[in-house]
Parts: sequence; structure tokens; C-alpha cells
Amino acid sequence: MSIENILQRIEEETGASVREIMGKAEAQAAGIRDEYAKKGARLREELERKTRLRAADEERRLIVGEELELRKAVLKRKREILSDIYREAHTRISKLPQAEYLELIKTFIVKNALSGREEIVPPAEQRGMFTAEYLESLNKARGGSSSFSLAEASGDFSWGVVLREGHRREDLTLGVVFEQVKERIESEIASLLFPE
Repeated sequence: MSIENILQRIEEETGASVREIMGKAEAQAAGIRDEYAKKGARLREELERKTRLRAADEERRLIVGEELELRKAVLKRKREILSDIYREAHTRISKLPQAEYLELIKTFIVKNALSGREEIVPPAEQRGMFTAEYLESLNKARGGSSSFSLAEASGDFSWGVVLREGHRREDLTLGVVFEQVKERIESEIASLLFPE
């Protein structure tokens, strides 16, 4: 199976996972919107009763304060939903089958290596996956005079690799890669889940 097919398969599976997660999140978001709409209606009724007894300035102060608290509660819940989505995606990626994991790591290495002579620092638990054949496939995939090597020390992380060459380090561990992806897509996901 070619790397393009594997990458396409990973993209399709990731896309299906994202659609499934987003479907669940959209349902949760709709429930939250309904719940807070009802709470907002009850809050407005209570505020209207109270404000009839107070001056116009007091009325405005109470409404603004309560609406701010309501917006804070909605924002907090939106953040919780996004965190749940990210946690689920993180879990699914971290549990990829070995072959898919190695192909994904190969893609990251080939894309991020500058010279092709970097040392690869794998996680201790996955060190055995980085065989001589795998390193040779990396060298072929990158082309040129690539000569990746396996570092003697293992990394203190559970997924991904770190590329080292001299004083330069390229962190391709799941936490770092996931944060970079999250920064790029967070506003898009939020706008899909919580249209204003």
C-alpha cells in the first residue's frame, strides 16, 4: 500500500472520527443552547419582576450583571465541550495501529527534517518499532543523502519522536503536534459547533 493511500486512509478515518465527534458535540451544543435559553427566560422573568421595584439605573445594572454571568456560564460550557472533543481526538490518535502510527511518524519526520541526518529519539516503549529497515525507509522517503539514525537514549514521552542534530531539536511528540493543530483549527471548530 503506498504512503499516499495510507495517508488518504488516515485522513478518511480521521475525518470520520471528526465528523462523529462533531455530530455529538453539535447535539451537546444544541442541548446547552436550549438549556441556557430556558434559564435565560426564567432569569429575565425574575429580573423584570425585581426591576419594576427599582429605579432605571438599578434595572440596567442587574440585567448587565446577570447576562454577564450567563455568558460566562455558556462560555465555560463551550470550553468544556471543546476540551472533550480534543481529549477524544487525542485518545484516538494515540491508539493508532502500529503500521499507521509508523507511517504517520514517517510523514512527520520527512516533512520536518532539515538535513536528513537527524538523530531520532523515540519513546522508550516504542523503541523496538524503529528498526534498521524503518530507518532505511525513512532515508528513501526523504531522498538525497539522508542518513537518519536512532539516538542511543529514549525520550520521556509516550507518542511521537524528537529529531536532534547538534543544538537543534524538532519536537514531534503528540502533545506538541496536537497543540499546533489545535491552534490552527480551534476557531473553525468553535464556529461550527457554536454559531452565534
